[in-house]
Parts: sequence; C-alpha cells; structure tokens
Amino acid sequence: MEREQNSIAAELKSSARQARRFIKWVFLGLGCLYLGTGFYTIKTNELGVLEVMGKVVDRQVLPGLHYTYPAPFSRVYKVPVRKSESLVVNDFFQDPAPDSRASIFYGLTGLESYALSGDNNTVEVKVALHYRSIDPFDVIFGVAQKETLLRDIVCREIIHLLAVRPVDLVLTSGREMIGQALQSGIQAKLDLNRTGITVDRVDIQEIRPPAVVQNFFDDVINAQIDKEQMESRAESYATAEVARARAEGDRIEREASAYANQVIEAATGESERFLKLLEEYRKVPEITRKRLYLEFAREVLGGLKNTYLVEREEGTAPARLRVLP
Repeated sequence: MEREQNSIAAELKSSARQARRFIKWVFLGLGCLYLGTGFYTIKTNELGVLEVMGKVVDRQVLPGLHYTYPAPFSRVYKVPVRKSESLVVNDFFQDPAPDSRASIFYGLTGLESYALSGDNNTVEVKVALHYRSIDPFDVIFGVAQKETLLRDIVCREIIHLLAVRPVDLVLTSGREMIGQALQSGIQAKLDLNRTGITVDRVDIQEIRPPAVVQNFFDDVINAQIDKEQMESRAESYATAEVARARAEGDRIEREASAYANQVIEAATGESERFLKLLEEYRKVPEITRKRLYLEFAREVLGGLKNTYLVEREEGTAPARLRVLP
C-alpha cells in the first residue's frame, strides 16, 4: 500500500514538473511573440512618426524595417507621402447644380458669390489644387481639419490676388501669373500653419465674367488678342527685315572690301612694273623707247584685219598707200 502511494506521489511530482516546464515554455513563447510585435515596416511611399511612452522620439521614420518597444509602450503613425490629392475650390463659381457651394451659399444668404477685380468688376473663378503630405509629424499632430483650412486659404488668396489687378489683365494675359502667385501664396500660408502639406500644382480651370456680360467681355478679349497677334506679326516682320538688311549690308561690305583689295593689288603691280620700266629706260633710253613702241604697235595692230602703211619716197610729192595682209 505504501509503495503504491509513493509511486502515485512520484507520478504527481513528475507531472507537476512537466506542467511547470510546459507553462514556462508557453510564457517564453508568448514573451517572444510579444517582443516580436515591436517590429514594424514603413513602405516606400510612406513616412512614419514614432511615439514612445506618449513622447515623439522620431518625427520622420524612413521606409524600411524597424524595431521599437511593443504596445502599449510605443505607437507608430504611418503617413502616405507620395499620394497626390486634389481639391476643387469653386466658392466663387456659379454652378447651377443644387449641391454646389454657390447654390448652397445662395440658398442660405440669397446672394451670389463672386470675386472682385481691382477695378470693381465681378469675376467667376474655379481652381483645382493638387497637393501631398511631406511632413508626417505636422500631418498627425498639426491642424485637424486640413481640407477646411486649405479651402479657406485658397479663397483668401484668390480674393487678395484679384483685388489688386484689373479685370482685363485677369481675363487675358495675367492668368498664368495669377496661377503662379496663387501657388506661392498658398504654400506660404500652409507652411505658416505647419500643415505638413506641399502644393504641387495649381490649375485655374475657369476664370470668366458673369454670364450676363460674357458677350461684351468676349468682344474686348478678342480685340486684345487681335492686337497682340498684329503686334507679334509686326515684330516678326521687323526682325526678319532687320536680319535681311544686315545680311545684305555684310554682303556689300565684303564685296567692297574684295574690290578694294583687287584694285590695290592691281595698282601696286602696275606701279612696280612702271618702276622697273623706268629703271630700264634710264639705263638705255633709246632701246627701251623703241621696245615700248614695238610692243605697243604689236598690241594695237595685232587685232586689225587690214594694216595700212603709208610711205613717202624721196623725191616724190604724194605718199604711197600699201595694204598689208
């Protein structure tokens, strides 16, 4: 009996040891799994913010595999930074759709929403904004309602930019300049409010006068376009004529220079030849005079078909005329 009790006690002790060993391995495995939850990955199109014990320790975690304290001791925020978002601001554009902002504003106030130019003319404008997040810390812990703030900033910049420019400039050549100024102004206000947003592009989709005066503005714009086209054609013609005149002047100058060189060379050669003849003449004047006379006669008479030689014989009154072949 006692032996059986001892055997049972030994089995119970062995089972207890196995149970403790099993529990130990279980807790060890759970601990490893818990510690393994500290690994996290930031994708290539993301940036992260690491918060440990309620304090931000890394404001910009780069893409890749990282490790931190497991939850709840730390928290990782992931923000997409390459995703482009768009916002259409049509607060100053008359859209007949019942759910448009202009229709809602008219239903609430009974007023139509326009923007004013610098010469007190009403203008309708619709702007498309393309932006993305670049600073994850400001995106997470900055302004809560970023789209509302962004829309308000765009509306404020539109009012400010149009209020200092005449309507003719706004509707014609100033459109591109206004778009550039609008982008820089919006970006400055976003940076000032620490939104973590960068503006990639601002497109002015529509900028026009109200429909009731559209035809009159179209006439003015067409006249200005015709004026600019005529000025452009005149400038092109003037440029072409100036270039042609310069080319002609260069050609005449080159020809005159070549002719002057030719005349100078010919005159130099003649003077050298004359000096040589003069030198020979001074040495033997009689022979040189006769040689020059014969050369002159050969050059002059060589081109004649018939040669007439007049001779006078001694003792006869008239001269005889002979024709030499």
